[in-house]
Amino acid sequence: MKIAVLGAGVSGLTAARLLKDKGHEVTVYEKESTPGGLARTRYTQGYLYDPHGGHIFNSKHPEVVDWVFSVLPKEKWQFTERNAKVFFNGTYVSYPFELSLCELDIDDAVECVHDFILSKEGPEPTNFRDWLTWNFGKAIADAYMIPYNEKIWAYPLEDMETEWMQGKMPLPTKKEMIKSMLLKNPKERKMPHSTFYYPIDGGIQSMVNAIAQGLTIKYDAPISSIEKSDKGWRINGEGEFDRVISTIPLPELPQVMELPENICAHIKDLKFNSLTTMLFSCPKTDITWLYVPSHDYRSHRVGYQSTLTPNYGPSKEEGCGALEIIGKQFDIAPDFADRKDILPEELGFKKVIDSEFTKYAYVIHDKNYRKNVTAIRSYFENDKTFKILGRWGTWNYKNMDLCMLDAMNLVKELS
Repeated sequence: MKIAVLGAGVSGLTAARLLKDKGHEVTVYEKESTPGGLARTRYTQGYLYDPHGGHIFNSKHPEVVDWVFSVLPKEKWQFTERNAKVFFNGTYVSYPFELSLCELDIDDAVECVHDFILSKEGPEPTNFRDWLTWNFGKAIADAYMIPYNEKIWAYPLEDMETEWMQGKMPLPTKKEMIKSMLLKNPKERKMPHSTFYYPIDGGIQSMVNAIAQGLTIKYDAPISSIEKSDKGWRINGEGEFDRVISTIPLPELPQVMELPENICAHIKDLKFNSLTTMLFSCPKTDITWLYVPSHDYRSHRVGYQSTLTPNYGPSKEEGCGALEIIGKQFDIAPDFADRKDILPEELGFKKVIDSEFTKYAYVIHDKNYRKNVTAIRSYFENDKTFKILGRWGTWNYKNMDLCMLDAMNLVKELS
């Protein structure tokens, strides 16, 4: 078959590589000049930077692990144990917060334990704000869960559903929490990405480039039109493709292809967040991720690039991290590093090295999410020759390994 893949992100590249390996004629269209999508890496002033948020690799799916390491051999990756912290009341508390209550002041710890033990009374709420209190207890919800999620979503939590975060958020049992208190042991348990891999050289872009090797990719080729005729699909007025796999964000589709009015309405109602990331120099640390729940600071999270690989920058005496700010594109003024409302001073934030704005960063699971997504997916499922794929192509916030798994399953379906 002759197949067009729209978008050279992780999902599109995985599908394209697997289809090519099966003997299909595959052409990938990519609007940027390099592959990777949200998993791009670049160097600035000698510093390694994942500008769209940190991308690390691990998976509980053996077929994904085996395939990735067949493309980029395992010896080219650094294995790291996650060392995440929460910056809470001026101190570093181990993550997950609810299994690290032994690190809090005794009065705060007692309140959190008491409320956690009494949690999950009554029916399970269907809105996210009430669910956080129901699941973790009022003290943990008020101190950490609610303020952090208010920052990362920048959307009313009471207007969000709850099904989406199964597997996304650590959900310890009461026995686990009590055991961690008695043992005074905040070590992570049952955590997604408690260990992970990151390429030793070149950032996650090394994996992307390895997948893209040998593929026919048209760079600097944004999608301007998608048209279907009796002879097949035409992309940007060219080609006669038997199949199209689209990973481009759903809100972009009505601008380039003809869709029913009701599907356009569902697409228009989809909610998402944008993100500004900033790479900054700082003292070296062994922390991998730092969560900042306080509304005193604009940034909600820092990912420390200097813990992912030994080849992160020009100086081994200095570290670097990427802070994240949700919302409209953030203006980085000359005095940015001197501001007191971005990150706590204790983090040693020195100067901005690079920055990036990402329009499509997080899918928001609002109350209309399932109605909209079900209608959109059902429409595209009716046409066996046009498939949607990927985080933004299917409007489903999945980690990189699950995007790869979806691509593998789609290739099996097409084959």
